[in-house]
Amino acid sequence: FFFCKGTSRPRRRTPVAPPEVTDSRSAMSAQKIVMVTGGSGLVGRAIQEVIEGEKNADEKWIYLSSKDGNLTDAAETAAIFDKYQPTHVIHLAAQVGGLFANMKHKVQFWRNNIMMNDNIFQECHKRGVQKLVSCLSTCIFPDKSTFPIDEKMIHDGPPHASNEVTSRRVEQRTS
Repeated sequence: FFFCKGTSRPRRRTPVAPPEVTDSRSAMSAQKIVMVTGGSGLVGRAIQEVIEGEKNADEKWIYLSSKDGNLTDAAETAAIFDKYQPTHVIHLAAQVGGLFANMKHKVQFWRNNIMMNDNIFQECHKRGVQKLVSCLSTCIFPDKSTFPIDEKMIHDGPPHASNEVTSRRVEQRTS
């Protein structure tokens, strides 16, 4: 409804169809292009192993490593998206260094991971990526967790001191 100038009576607005949006990817094919950042890591390789066993013809999977580009750099991240034009992204890439490196280089690791996440999230948003999945590391679990660790335990306390300002913050911002 909208109000006509000079009246207090609402008038029904005639619905107008939105302009048709054309996407060159959908025009070319209905193929899913799934880009996995951190594809050479533990989780990335496990995903690759499972996917290779399934062989879906309507899916193309791309597994990136740090050799494919610097995800902390917005221009390099955009170039990767230009090259592969993903419809789906599984974001696993992160700067990690193990317990002691994480504790020694907290601020630099945090900054680099925030830049990576921001660049990936921005490119996905800007390009209309259909789905973005972002994965967190095990260091996000509370320091005093009991084993075996279960995903229900993730918020039972603050994350381990080596990772308190990285992955958990991204998870909190994107939930």
